[in-house]
Amino acid sequence: MIWPEVISTGMISLMGAGLAVPAARKLMLGDLQQDWLQDELELDCIDQIDDVTIRNKDGSVSRVWHIEGTSYDARIDVEQNTMMHGRSDLIMELGKTGVAIRFIGVKRQRQISNQATWPNAVLDEIGTAEAERFKASYFIDWYLMLSASEMRPLSEAEEKIDALLAPYRPSVLRKAETNDEACPLTGFLNGLVCGEYRHDLPSASRNISGGLPASDISFDKISGTITTNVPQQKFQKIITVTHWPEQISARFMGEILTLEGDIEISQVCEPWGRDQATMFFKRRQKSEESTWFGNPAAAKETDALLKYLASGNVGLFASQFCIIARAETAEALDLLIQQIAVILGDQRIGYSIQTAGAPACWFFRLPKPGKGGLLPPGGRMMASLDLRDQNIAAIWAFPHSATGMLESPLGPAPVRWFATPSGQTYAFQFHVVNKPLTLGNFLVFAPAGSGKSTLMMHLLGGLAKFPNVRSYLFDSQEGSRYMIEAMGGLYQAYDGLALNPLDVGEDTPGNRERIRLILKSIAGIDLDKEDIRDLDHAVELTFELEPPERTINAIYPYAFARRSALREAFAQWVVDDKGNKGLRSHIFNAPRDSLGGVLNQSHMVGLNMNEALADPSLGGPVVAHISQAIAKSVAGRDDGFVMTIEEAARLRQNLGFRNLSEVMWREYRKLGGICGMIFQDPAALTKSEGYEAIIENTAVFIFFPNSKVTEESLRPFNLNAEQMLFVQGRTRSRRKNDRRVLIIKRDETTGYEESVIADVDLTPLGKSRRFYKSGPQANAELAALKQKWGDAWPSHL
Repeated sequence: MIWPEVISTGMISLMGAGLAVPAARKLMLGDLQQDWLQDELELDCIDQIDDVTIRNKDGSVSRVWHIEGTSYDARIDVEQNTMMHGRSDLIMELGKTGVAIRFIGVKRQRQISNQATWPNAVLDEIGTAEAERFKASYFIDWYLMLSASEMRPLSEAEEKIDALLAPYRPSVLRKAETNDEACPLTGFLNGLVCGEYRHDLPSASRNISGGLPASDISFDKISGTITTNVPQQKFQKIITVTHWPEQISARFMGEILTLEGDIEISQVCEPWGRDQATMFFKRRQKSEESTWFGNPAAAKETDALLKYLASGNVGLFASQFCIIARAETAEALDLLIQQIAVILGDQRIGYSIQTAGAPACWFFRLPKPGKGGLLPPGGRMMASLDLRDQNIAAIWAFPHSATGMLESPLGPAPVRWFATPSGQTYAFQFHVVNKPLTLGNFLVFAPAGSGKSTLMMHLLGGLAKFPNVRSYLFDSQEGSRYMIEAMGGLYQAYDGLALNPLDVGEDTPGNRERIRLILKSIAGIDLDKEDIRDLDHAVELTFELEPPERTINAIYPYAFARRSALREAFAQWVVDDKGNKGLRSHIFNAPRDSLGGVLNQSHMVGLNMNEALADPSLGGPVVAHISQAIAKSVAGRDDGFVMTIEEAARLRQNLGFRNLSEVMWREYRKLGGICGMIFQDPAALTKSEGYEAIIENTAVFIFFPNSKVTEESLRPFNLNAEQMLFVQGRTRSRRKNDRRVLIIKRDETTGYEESVIADVDLTPLGKSRRFYKSGPQANAELAALKQKWGDAWPSHL
């Protein structure tokens, strides 16, 4: 479970109570009727020596770190809890230095490139619709900003960040080296000022207040709406947390960041000194124990907090938690605010939509140290709540959401794009790393009627953007015929092919092994020592003959001992010397094999296996032979290929196919190949012998929700609790047509793992969705189009 830590917030003090009195509010915050900008910001410059330190006009200094975050997908609860304690230690150590801490999470939309060249008009239409759908994507960035009155605390804090925050990959934001480069630090400061976190701004190292391009900002202190022009007009509102429940985790923040829209979440934390806090809360405890106006419950909480402080094992911070929603229209902003309020309400988190206090909350995000003097920490905050270091650490887990890869060994673009619940876009690849000859094998688990054929055809169609990359699909009952032919592919029934698995060419060790594997698959039985000798003898006999005489019919009388189990197993595949025709003698005895000419005719080839996939004794040998022919046809090419086998469960019952599939999963990557199998449920794979080798050599797992899946069948896949709940269909979204799948990618060599829940609903593609049809009715429609329009039928789809 991601963010499982539940941290008690019972010892929360409400400094905001002092803000309820108008006179105190003016003393602590200044007059809200004044212009808070006063025509100039407090920002002065970026230090010219180190290029990372932000200097204010009062001499205070700040630094900012971008936090890449970490994936929690493969982390068990114990490990997540350990990481939370590590964050807690960091926050406590930072508090000891006296720096003011600002955590910031920013969700913004950025443009993405989807340029591609397609081989035909249908794929081009689909690609254009996809590019329009995913022309922009949301990205989430995490930041940590520290502020102090002098440089020494910042230097000490930097050492602690490098040591304790390493798993989250922090990197300090610095000024661009030249004026021609985009400056990430300037872009971040621009976002603090006006909400526009730019990635294209040049450095504004001097006179930052006047150098930032977007300082046009106005506050409506009645509605709380903040209007900016950046240059497009944007509307913002600020929600502050006014009460935390007794138990809280970061799940609420994750739910908020999944909402559609621009969202910024920030928390300012000013540390209490131990002696200062002890004195302050002892006075409070005395007041709460008063006979007339006391609060026994609050007194008990304060007493517990004082014991924590006395132990020296807790850091206490005055904090202000803000959520800033942003939209292009006031109506869209109100809707986003309502959605956030629902999430906070569900979690029993108290909140306030700021109105007159909005300017104070907005500018308190800017870098500045905590102020000393008569006011305690948090005295200048609009909604100050005291939290322990563990409370803050539990909220700020810095999760890294998988966004996929933009390039792979197949080409310089994603295979396809998918939306995710967070609003981010996922760039799908079959590979885990962009290195030649790395694993890209995949497994798909989907119940009948779930849309797995549509998804697979969408993925295979995406491969067509890469020149010379071939995709092959072993189809069941012509289920994908319409889609394959619509996308310009070739569709061929296996029983219409001339097949001869012995027609492999010259006598080489590789060809001998190929024949040995296919003969094992044809036999389909467990072999003893005698059988293995006979099989080796059959391989020898094969190369005594030349095509077209080199057939199974020809070697059968001399290869296998009479009345042996092996001879009996092969009898159904041959016409023997007495003229007895086996049931399947017509399948593998063509004079020459025709597969070589078929497999390279199109970027996509569909092979209708009809009943073969349902009969392991038939389908196993046929699929084995065709898959070996595919490997041979691509040998010597570096372009890559993808081979997908539907309804693979029954094929795995065939011993020869099991042996061959293990070879395919291990060796075909060396040819640039990717192998995939589709099952209706995980048990269909895990009940077959040798499934461990398949799982070990699989890079991508795609799980459709299936309420019939058992925990036992999922155990070999090492899923965490959340993943298992999704696969078992127990975390469905509220959408009527939920078309989400769980994608898990693993690299066994490095231990890397990422997972994402992807929305594979193709309805947003609009009219191009019409190309994704399947079943007898769609095939009848296809046949009618061909009869009516001849070769021009594709333009009438």
